[in-house]
Amino acid sequence: MRKLFLFITAIAASLAVLQSCEERTIKFEKLPAQAQAFIQQYFPTSDVILAEMEKDDGKKEYKVKLGNGTELDFNADGEWTSVDCEFSILPDGILLPAMSEYISTNFPEGKVYKIEKELGGYEVGITMTAGAAGATPDIELIFDTAGNFIR
Repeated sequence: MRKLFLFITAIAASLAVLQSCEERTIKFEKLPAQAQAFIQQYFPTSDVILAEMEKDDGKKEYKVKLGNGTELDFNADGEWTSVDCEFSILPDGILLPAMSEYISTNFPEGKVYKIEKELGGYEVGITMTAGAAGATPDIELIFDTAGNFIR
């Protein structure tokens, strides 16, 4: 009897976990206005091929995939949390000016393809121009919230 009780409890707990995480496809128009404006401003010629709303423990997040391979993540308010331009470079204006200046000074041949907001700052991915002698293909840089280089 005790084993049956434990089994039923485990099933109930598993169902509760599954129900707390919901993911569904939505239309572009259902994204928060701020996310829509970001996409229209920085990716005006790219088609939205997939938009998803994820709800995990009551917290909403949005994931968007564009026709050019870019993947975008937004929080519940529509603020971007991650931009990954897998097959292209990050559009001008997304990086903070201090970040752009640091990268152009220290990695003049580097091209930014990814940025992610993290606790206390940003993680920026750059790739070096093909054929640069001794160049590292991908470099991850960490900046604080003001755009100052940390490491």
